[in-house]
Amino acid sequence: MRTWARRTAAVALTIPVLALVASGSASAAELTPIAEYLDATVASTSKSVVKALAALLGVTC
Repeated sequence: MRTWARRTAAVALTIPVLALVASGSASAAELTPIAEYLDATVASTSKSVVKALAALLGVTC
């Protein structure tokens, strides 16, 4: 459920960002909070994937 919520939030944020970028009216002040959120989400997901793979392979990280 948590993963679904994160993906939904990421998609909900990505669509308006793409619209702003495509129209050329996006400023750095508008995009920075969204970029920070997406960066944190990707980092969290990456950590989860590494942990899952480590558990499957029987190694520690």
